[in-house]
Amino acid sequence: METNELEVLVPPLVELTIGGETLTLAPLKVGQLPAFLRAVGPILQKLTAPEIDWLTLLGLRGDDLLTALAIATNKPRAWIDDLPADEAILLAAKVLEVNADFFTRTVLPKLDGLFTKGLIGGQPTPEPAGSTPSNG
Repeated sequence: METNELEVLVPPLVELTIGGETLTLAPLKVGQLPAFLRAVGPILQKLTAPEIDWLTLLGLRGDDLLTALAIATNKPRAWIDDLPADEAILLAAKVLEVNADFFTRTVLPKLDGLFTKGLIGGQPTPEPAGSTPSNG
């Protein structure tokens, strides 16, 4: 197995100095997923855009983003809240980078299916005409 294949299976850890502390960012653990996904659910489409407008995202859904960062880093929310904006944005970008494969291969396809079925975000997408079973 080549190094690149191994990195896909087990992504490398990322060390980052934020708020005067060196954090080691790793892919989310299964126990973090429920709370993390609840936090990022409303902002997931924006987080997977080719270019993320972090300031707009913070303005519109900052509470969700900051909660997700606290979960992903195992830091208290108050610690995240006290970070300078540029460090919080860098931290968010690195958390996404470390978990990118998980989001693009696992979360997005499943969430897209839930949105289509109307299980998240409202009404289901209507079926094309003629695709429903007959009452025959």
